[in-house]
Amino acid sequence: MGRHFPPVSEEALDQWLAVSLLALVLLFATCMRAYSQVASTNPGEYTILAAGNTLINKTVKSETKAERETALMQNAMAGEFTKMKKWERDYNSYLKTATGYASALKAATHIYSDGMRILLTLDKMRKAVHNNPQGIAATVSMNNLYMETTTEMLSVFTLLKNAVAQGGSENMLTGSDRSKTLWELEDRLSAFSHKLQLLYYSIRHYRMSDVWNRATAGMIERDRRDVALQSLSHWKRRAREVSLY
Repeated sequence: MGRHFPPVSEEALDQWLAVSLLALVLLFATCMRAYSQVASTNPGEYTILAAGNTLINKTVKSETKAERETALMQNAMAGEFTKMKKWERDYNSYLKTATGYASALKAATHIYSDGMRILLTLDKMRKAVHNNPQGIAATVSMNNLYMETTTEMLSVFTLLKNAVAQGGSENMLTGSDRSKTLWELEDRLSAFSHKLQLLYYSIRHYRMSDVWNRATAGMIERDRRDVALQSLSHWKRRAREVSLY
């Protein structure tokens, strides 16, 4: 059974059409206004966004440059710190080796003194041999100074030979080794100088009569007068030696 709608009057239909048309006009006007607002505001927003992006990019670049400069500065500071630490180590090493240098210099001074003393003794020995030729042979029987002096001289030569063998461009001596070698050389030279001095005294003083007296001691009975005469002879001889040398 069909549904029947109540009849609509022409006046109501006209009102409905008028309201619908008015609503359509208002909707169209609103859309146009919104579109015009969007069209008018978007360029400004785009400009602001572009300016913001540019500023952000500049800020990022500036920060990156600052970080790079900071890194370079840190590297430079690290290099300076490393250099300062090296200077500190060098200074500490200098403080440690300054004593070694002073010790080596002192040893070299003593070596020079011993060397000059040896040269002077050799010159005196030459004069003693000239003034007392008997002393050369007499010393052989009176003591072992020839052998002892030769031994000390060989020890000095051996030490110098070993020091030279350890030197060179491939096997250089360290500072401590040089100081040690210098002091050892000074000790050997001092001992050699002492033995050479004793040998000089022996050659200068002894005669063949001293060898005879020593060889016959205990074999020939000597009274106090003979002993006194021997002592007086030695005393006069030493007094004359002092005046000559």
